[in-house]
Amino acid sequence: MKEYDIVVIGAGPSGQSCAVRAAQLGGKVAIVERDYIGGICTNWGCTPSKSMIESAKIAQIIKESGKYGIAVDTFTIDFEKVAERRNKVVKTVREEIRDLLEHHQIDIYTGQAEPQKDRTILIREGKLDVDGETMHFTGKEETIKARNIVFATGSQPLDLLSFNKEDPTIVSSNRLISIDHLPKTLTIIGGGVIGLEFATIFTNLGSKVTIIEFLDRVVAGMDEDISKTITSILHDKGVQIFTGYEALSVDHGTIKMRERKNGQEKSVDSDLVLVAIGRKPVMLTEALDNLNVEYTKKGITVDDHMMTNQPDVWAIGDATGKSILAHVGIQQGVICGENSMAGKKSQRLMDYSVIPAVIYSIPEVAVVGTVPQDLKGVTVEKIPFSVNLRANIEGYSDGFVKLWLAGGKLLAAQAIGHNVSEIIQEFANMIALKTPINDVAEIIHAHPSYAEIARLAFNHVLGKSVDFYLKK
Repeated sequence: MKEYDIVVIGAGPSGQSCAVRAAQLGGKVAIVERDYIGGICTNWGCTPSKSMIESAKIAQIIKESGKYGIAVDTFTIDFEKVAERRNKVVKTVREEIRDLLEHHQIDIYTGQAEPQKDRTILIREGKLDVDGETMHFTGKEETIKARNIVFATGSQPLDLLSFNKEDPTIVSSNRLISIDHLPKTLTIIGGGVIGLEFATIFTNLGSKVTIIEFLDRVVAGMDEDISKTITSILHDKGVQIFTGYEALSVDHGTIKMRERKNGQEKSVDSDLVLVAIGRKPVMLTEALDNLNVEYTKKGITVDDHMMTNQPDVWAIGDATGKSILAHVGIQQGVICGENSMAGKKSQRLMDYSVIPAVIYSIPEVAVVGTVPQDLKGVTVEKIPFSVNLRANIEGYSDGFVKLWLAGGKLLAAQAIGHNVSEIIQEFANMIALKTPINDVAEIIHAHPSYAEIARLAFNHVLGKSVDFYLKK
């Protein structure tokens, strides 16, 4: 029986990062994956969705090419080619991750991991269905032993219990992201991050999209100005949005919904219905019980070292219920890899205080920091993208950056606009390092660039803007 310092269950971003970091520190490491290497992010999430969003961006550029003086009279979207490119990107990334693991001499096992009380791990070979719920076993088994066990088992889409799972028109995000045909009509139940990204993809590629949101506005966890702006942009693209509605049932593409305020019911017909109401941790409860590991419905219970109540059992990524963001999982994985190899030596703590988040809609939405509930002593500034020269040159002047400041320092930033995913990190670094805004305002920023909006905004706040003034 092979023995390892660390066995990581799950080869997504958190599991991969943990395995590599532990191997870098001299550990003998194995990783067990029951599906494809790369986990949800590579195979069903970040990589395929952003690949399709890139195709959606190109479609939008061609549609709007006339404003750049380029006449494109007719064009077609070949969704099979879009899907083919998506699949190629996914396969390439998957192979690169496998190569990285092998480079660090990490043993890769394929199958369902079943940890036992004696810290041996039974690995049963099998294959998951497309939604990642049912495992079909082949009968082949192998057993290995671990000094440390790391659960990096990821998450899966939440479903509505009242819906019929056998209805072929109801799809999860896992299934929708892997289709090879374009639905003429698509209804999305849920106006959060996942829902808006799929709305962006399919409306730009030619589907008629409807969003049904239970709350009174989409992305309700973000600033109201963000919600209003993205709603207006989606409306202009032909997306129909019902906020304050509860989805009651689906019957072969017919969705019944009820307005929460007055109880009025109506229906919408669609080729496909995406349930995008969030995700839940994948927890191997039988294994956790075998190991006497504590957990709740929200996830596996861990401390800030990523350790469970058992000193040789760890958990990272979506399985902890702390966050479903890949970059949070990566950081958890690195910290877990270091701590599990450190023994009783000084250990790193996970810090969740500053986490940038992005919606890859068109345009993008990006947020970081905590918006204060009490605005006493807080300055709130909203800087339009139209003051940024590069945004004007390239025709992306829609959107804004909104800042919350106190004591000459940045507390939070939220933005909607072209490439805001690439500028939010400067704001994140400032919040984490408690950098005075004057220090950043005095740093030379490349001109013209989208990142320059940070300098423009802070100089405006400090009353020394030489680039623009806000018209009343």
